[in-house]
Amino acid sequence: MFGLNTPRRAAEWDDESAFEGFFASQRFEPISGAGESEGIVAGTRIATGFGWRPVEAIAAGDMVMTFDHGLRPVVAVKRTHLFAGRNSCPRHLMPLAVPAGALGNATPMLLLPEQSVLVESDLAEAVFGDPFALIPAAALDGYRGIARITPHQKVEIVVLQFDEDEVIYANGTGMIHCASVHGIGFDTMMEEEGTYSVLPLDMAQAIVASMIDAEALGV
Repeated sequence: MFGLNTPRRAAEWDDESAFEGFFASQRFEPISGAGESEGIVAGTRIATGFGWRPVEAIAAGDMVMTFDHGLRPVVAVKRTHLFAGRNSCPRHLMPLAVPAGALGNATPMLLLPEQSVLVESDLAEAVFGDPFALIPAAALDGYRGIARITPHQKVEIVVLQFDEDEVIYANGTGMIHCASVHGIGFDTMMEEEGTYSVLPLDMAQAIVASMIDAEALGV
């Protein structure tokens, strides 16, 4: 479903100067501490009623384009930060570097490991009768050059919440999940049209493995 451009090698993110240069452009400052493993990394551009805007510039009441329901207003915005520590960031919190084009994103981006991402898969269609599957970003490790990196700078996280669970567009046609302000998850809305259940990590990894195999076979 996503266009595949020539991906930037994820290994480039292993270079500390490249990583710090990226975040310097976002005006972040070094910090250490614990934070969240889901949310949207500041600097990610989101499709809104006013065009593409950095997620940190979005406020409650702004209209954001959603996958299922068109433009919907943001109900609440929360801000926090990811754990940052040169040598001590635990692996389960390490963000994933997504090369340009890997998920339809026009530019490189970062995803938090527990941020849910909507992907299209033949296996998902065969198993669930729907080609779209909502998976934790951690399952994408190894797909099209996506890889975990160690953060060297403070990573600001923005959480957008809507009246209902929504999937929104990030940096192009990449699609990520935002929760309902009421705390109603996709897994409790299975009977409603246009909603998805977040797959457990092992099942999500099987979906991603099938996507890798399909690309290797050119199908």
